[in-house]
Amino acid sequence: MDFSEDEIRDAGRTAGVLCNKLLEIMDLQADIDTLLRGDQPTPFGRDRWQNARPEVLQRLVAMTAIQSLLFEPENWVEGNDKLKPIAKDLLDLILAQLSWLKKKYSPE
Repeated sequence: MDFSEDEIRDAGRTAGVLCNKLLEIMDLQADIDTLLRGDQPTPFGRDRWQNARPEVLQRLVAMTAIQSLLFEPENWVEGNDKLKPIAKDLLDLILAQLSWLKKKYSPE
């Protein structure tokens, strides 16, 4: 496929904006995690993930959101009992995708 210089530049800018927003979410998650864990280290935050590819960041943010659903009591929101098994399946799928991405992009 051939792409014009403008399309390539626009895709690069879009990826940069996307990564920046996802890193902001990771920073917020690090703040929340620190409040919950206290002094224990957190896997979240911009510093640890700033060189990650956009597809990795997207999956990490999605996985974090799904995990919060799993820990929410079933009686808080109607339908949580049906959502939890689906959330577990989604976590397994995202974990498999992250493992595949790690293998694909890790230096050997």
